[in-house]
Amino acid sequence: MKNTPYYLTLFLFISSCFSPNSENIKTVKTESGCTSVDDCISKYDFEGARAYMAIKPDYEAIHDDDIKNVTIAESKYWADKGEIDKALTVIDESWGIDDSDWPEADWQSWRYNIIDKGVSSFCEKSNYKQAKSLALKAADDINVDGLKIGLGGTGRFIDKNGREIEGNYTNRGTPYEEVTAPAGATEIKAKGPSMRETLLKKITEYETLLK
Repeated sequence: MKNTPYYLTLFLFISSCFSPNSENIKTVKTESGCTSVDDCISKYDFEGARAYMAIKPDYEAIHDDDIKNVTIAESKYWADKGEIDKALTVIDESWGIDDSDWPEADWQSWRYNIIDKGVSSFCEKSNYKQAKSLALKAADDINVDGLKIGLGGTGRFIDKNGREIEGNYTNRGTPYEEVTAPAGATEIKAKGPSMRETLLKKITEYETLLK
């Protein structure tokens, strides 16, 4: 992922008002009265969570893992209320988070799930025009697994006998997981359909079945 995330800009602003020491955490004023990032998230006080992120006393005062947790919680909060555009804004503002904390494929999949939730809601109300408009916000070159169509990253390979096999993993199940091709094998490229194509097909099926 690329570009400076919105939350880093927020951090630079807030950190100008606070020094990163343990006393600052006691001085944070939040609407809910929450006392930490996780506590703020549990109380749906997302601005409070960001305030705590910005003045953490650690060497790295802002943490991508916190950004991920706030982004997931807040976007789900708005999506559950039917505010899909607000949810997508929250997700898109997190673009730039380090892949070791939130792999891009997972980020793309989460964004797709939010769009899918909105599309389903519109379809259930027979509002197909709005559903199609929302579906157009989904990627047309990435599949529902969050992988770029035609490129690698699947973690699956074909051996010299044409059999599908798994790759060689290191640090499996950790943020530093890597997979390499077994000797003599070639990687299977990511296939479609794209996220957008999948959603438009879903809408068409709704239209056909609910006529």
